[in-house]
Amino acid sequence: MLINLNKIFTRDEKEKQLCAEFDFSAENISYDAKFEKPVKAVLNLKKGNGEIFIKLCVQATAMCSCARCLKLFEKQFDFTQDFLVTPSILTELEPEIPVDGNYTLDVKQLVLQELSLEVPTVLLCKEECQGLCPICGRPMEENCGCQSEPQIDPRLLILKQLLDNDE
Repeated sequence: MLINLNKIFTRDEKEKQLCAEFDFSAENISYDAKFEKPVKAVLNLKKGNGEIFIKLCVQATAMCSCARCLKLFEKQFDFTQDFLVTPSILTELEPEIPVDGNYTLDVKQLVLQELSLEVPTVLLCKEECQGLCPICGRPMEENCGCQSEPQIDPRLLILKQLLDNDE
């Protein structure tokens, strides 16, 4: 979806709202989060004195992989981001929003940009997730019965004896 911001600056229209859904299933936003369902975005544009106020509201659901236990879980991303656009910002070499030389805003790129910033680098199924058992590899929540102390490799026992002799 493309919006010509230059037309908004020149029109008498003060407010405009746009709703759209985007398919990001093929996009590599995060290694641990895949957006298989459509991402909903609402864009509110308000024209002021020589500026445009943009409010972007995004609702997305991702299928994520827990960084500790590797379980798959769904996570909801609902956020709002505000932007202030002036004609001088549009002529910058690297504007904050994805605008081309014709002052056309690419809404899909804007949503993709903000969504990639919203996804954390470490995704957890729940905050108190204990992860995997270091011995058997099963989730710790399943109480696998493994010893809490890992067994020392017999090839390294000689090093332990050296440490014990120093004391």
